[in-house]
Amino acid sequence: MSKALSNPKQLEEWVVASLGIANRFGIEKALGYLIGEKFYNLVRDLFGFRKMSRVIDKQRKQYTPVIEKQVRNRRYVINLDEVHERVKARIIEREGLLVKFVFLIGQAFPPHEIRKYFDSHPRLGVHGHISTEEDHEFLVKHGAIEHSLDTEVQDALILGDIMKYFGINV
Repeated sequence: MSKALSNPKQLEEWVVASLGIANRFGIEKALGYLIGEKFYNLVRDLFGFRKMSRVIDKQRKQYTPVIEKQVRNRRYVINLDEVHERVKARIIEREGLLVKFVFLIGQAFPPHEIRKYFDSHPRLGVHGHISTEEDHEFLVKHGAIEHSLDTEVQDALILGDIMKYFGINV
């Protein structure tokens, strides 16, 4: 069973839900939900684990792999080798989930519709497929959605990876 998803049928359920969205609101909204939100979240998590792996790798090379930390009156021992192995396992698991997810999405939606979705330059994340431009600007203005050069760059990198999973050259 996946540690990333508590429900072993979660990917399949997301695809079924997206088919309902497609019937009701159209394919663009369905793919916005499925790829722009759900798939995006898994890839974003993968990015985080890869970054964590690089940081731990650097720490392991510079220092001893065992670090002691004092927090208030408690002392913690962190074995960076063990943490690194757990992070690597999560990376491998996420990559496997993404490959399976691409397969399921490809069974549910024709390749030309997926390509058309990417060609539309979609906004990513939970609000991407449900917010209008005005709604999105309002949420950014009031701090509900973080929007900075860093988030734009990260989203561009994530979108590039998402497209690679679907075999679309960036």
